[in-house]
Amino acid sequence: MAQDKHLKDFAKKLVAMSLDADGQASSERVSAVLEALAQEPPRQYKQLLKQYAKYLEIEVARGTAKVEFAGPMPAGELAKIEQQFTQQYNRKIVATTKENPKLIAGIRVTVGDDVFDASVATRLAQLEQNVT
Repeated sequence: MAQDKHLKDFAKKLVAMSLDADGQASSERVSAVLEALAQEPPRQYKQLLKQYAKYLEIEVARGTAKVEFAGPMPAGELAKIEQQFTQQYNRKIVATTKENPKLIAGIRVTVGDDVFDASVATRLAQLEQNVT
């Protein structure tokens, strides 16, 4: 058990080393970490890499706003979303977009585990649930 905690702590430290000044995962830093590990593989190398990948994925998700929208997105809206969430989370947030016609209209933003939904589809589903 103590060895698992040590492995997780080490993986978290590796993730911290993989972040740039803005708190974003840097491909150069990740490559450097992986290179250093490959040169002198620690005990439980595979488990460490799995844990590192898991924590790195979580960290990347924390710094990414996945923006789903239906219909056209107004010019400049993505920059406003990035700015708003960067202020809200007090760290740099980079937005990615994906058109989702199932939303009917509106927008859904996911940052890490947080979901902000202002879509017509969700409102209709809530209305349907309240009626039945």
